Amino acid sequence: MENDTKEILLKLGQTLRKARNQKKLTLLELEVLTGISEGDISKIENGKKNFAVTTLIKLIQGLDLPLSELLADFFPSKK
Repeated sequence: MENDTKEILLKLGQTLRKARNQKKLTLLELEVLTGISEGDISKIENGKKNFAVTTLIKLIQGLDLPLSELLADFFPSKK
């Protein structure tokens, strides 16, 4: 179970970092948009911090990231 949690956090973090980089935002700029500290964002992106759903919502709003894109790795398309 613990390994599942680590894998989930790592995948979510990688997707969030990718979205931030695509938008050319620094950690500080995302902090300003979301109110979440640079340090916490970094830990989340590296899969080192478990976080609340409210934090996740602030991040996806700040990144203008569709929830479907965030969760795509967990629900691969059946084409």
